[in-house]
Amino acid sequence: MNKGPVRSLAVIGLAKNVGKTTVLCGLAEREAAVGRSLGILSIGVDGEEWDVWSLKPKPVVMIPPGCLVATAASLLDERGGDWELVESTPFYSPLGRVTLARARRRTRIKLAGVTRTEEVREVIARLLAQGAERVLVDGAYDRRAAASPWVTDAAVCVAGAVMAHSLDGVMEKMEEAIRLITLPEAKDPLLRSAAEAARVGGRVVGIRKGRLETLPFTSLLLADRVRSMWTAGEWEGLALPGSLTDRGLELLASAANRPPAVVLTDPTRSFVSLTALRRFYRKGGTLSYLKGVRLAAVAVNPVSPDGYAFDPEEMKERAARICAPVPVFDAIRDQAEVLDGINQCLSGG
Repeated sequence: MNKGPVRSLAVIGLAKNVGKTTVLCGLAEREAAVGRSLGILSIGVDGEEWDVWSLKPKPVVMIPPGCLVATAASLLDERGGDWELVESTPFYSPLGRVTLARARRRTRIKLAGVTRTEEVREVIARLLAQGAERVLVDGAYDRRAAASPWVTDAAVCVAGAVMAHSLDGVMEKMEEAIRLITLPEAKDPLLRSAAEAARVGGRVVGIRKGRLETLPFTSLLLADRVRSMWTAGEWEGLALPGSLTDRGLELLASAANRPPAVVLTDPTRSFVSLTALRRFYRKGGTLSYLKGVRLAAVAVNPVSPDGYAFDPEEMKERAARICAPVPVFDAIRDQAEVLDGINQCLSGG
């Protein structure tokens, strides 16, 4: 897990319409208030006036003066006088070539960024090279790559009332997400070596009789023809280069003996449920990561755009119990404290 300076911070919504854009804009305003030069990009598209699924209005992305953004050049033309063009990149968003620009004044923008992990890393590097001291990466709920520790230095997760019609339901979903994000990094040197080999080679790497074996497939589910390999109980560990789902866990839990220790490259590769994971644990299996996410904070939004709300203090208190020791903030009421708390967390390492 990264413990150095945080020069890139992902803002991730745990569902659609949880208040991620509100948190992103609040962070941007507070960064500007303390004099920090900021860059912003999105994985995907953000800043639309209307949600394409619910047809409800969405909060606009407001940019403080001096802030750098990476977005499609065509979107800068909508308010051309507000922007100083800085650099044209070789990358393309769904809406055209991605360009870096600096805001001449406080303005609004629609963000259309790159989606490939290596391109996100390169755009972050370009924003930093152009003078940004920290880059905020807007990650949609279905684009986990922004929170990958191979992409950004730390992350803020946002949960909202829209996730369920009861507070119990929201807490259950939030707990599942936070528990999976904060699973530990692998400590065993052999398991870490297997995970690094899987990440670099793009193949499943097994540990059998204390030795690494690179296997001829990229996923457990692509290996149905050799299902007996997983169920014979002869593997001490398995490192996966890609994603893990409930189906994969159930396959491993069906081993004749103790299931293997499983390691993924990072939390964004985990698509398992807590229910399946607990069954796997009861059989004796373990799940860990080669590199964990540095979770700086969790923001909660007690108001749903569907017209209902929860008691803000109760929601915040219950979320704090789930997320401890990670600080929890109210995305609406604690905006001034969010950045201060995040910076305190990050400076404390």
